Amino acid sequence: MSRGAALLLAFLGAAGQARGQDDPSAVARAVLAADSAGDWAALLRLGHPDALRQFRSLQVLQLRLLGDTATGPDEAADSSDSIQHREFARRRLEAQRTTLDSVYHVRDVEALVRLAPDSVAARWMRAALERADTAGAPVPRATLVGVLPADDTVAYAVVVRTVPHPPGPLPEPLRDVTQQEARPEVMVLRRTPAGWRSMLDGTLLSQGAVAEDPLGGD
Repeated sequence: MSRGAALLLAFLGAAGQARGQDDPSAVARAVLAADSAGDWAALLRLGHPDALRQFRSLQVLQLRLLGDTATGPDEAADSSDSIQHREFARRRLEAQRTTLDSVYHVRDVEALVRLAPDSVAARWMRAALERADTAGAPVPRATLVGVLPADDTVAYAVVVRTVPHPPGPLPEPLRDVTQQEARPEVMVLRRTPAGWRSMLDGTLLSQGAVAEDPLGGD
C-alpha cells in the first residue's frame, strides 16, 4: 500500500471516529462493547474526565477510611479495645496495604492522590479484569434500549443488563426468591469539546464504587 493510501485510510478512520463521538448513541454502544470485551483502554478513551476524577477521589476516600498507612496495627487500636476490634483494625490496614501494593503500585495514599485520574482507573481496571479471569464468573450481557437527550450537553442511555444464573443449583435460602435476570440501568452521557463522553455508569469502572469489606471472607 502506498504512503498516500495509508494516510487516506487513517484520515477516514479518524473522521469516522469523530463522527461517532458526536453521536451519543454511538458512544453508548461503544462503551457497552468495550465493557463487554474488557477493553479498559477503550473505556478510558470514552469516559468523561469527570468520571475518572470522581473515581480517583472515591478510591482515595475509601483507602483513607481503611486507615493511614503510616500507622501500624499496634497504634491503630487502643490497648483497651477488644480482641475483635483490634483484629478488625489490623485487617483494615492489611486490606489497605494490599490494595496500594497490588492494584495501584504506590507507597501510600498520598502517592495515589498524585497519580493522574486515567492512570488510577487503568490500574484498577487491569487488576479487576485479572480477578475476573481467575474467578471465571458469568459475564452479564448489556443491550442498549435507547438514548434520551436531556439538552445539548446531557443525554441518558437506557441499558438492560441480562445477568446469567451462576452454574449449579441455587443455595437453599435463595430458591424461593425471584431472580432478576434483566436489570435496567441508566448511563449518563455528557458532551465535551471533543465530543460525547460517558460517565461509565454500570461499567467495569463503576464496580469500584463500593470498598470491599476486609472481614467479608469471615
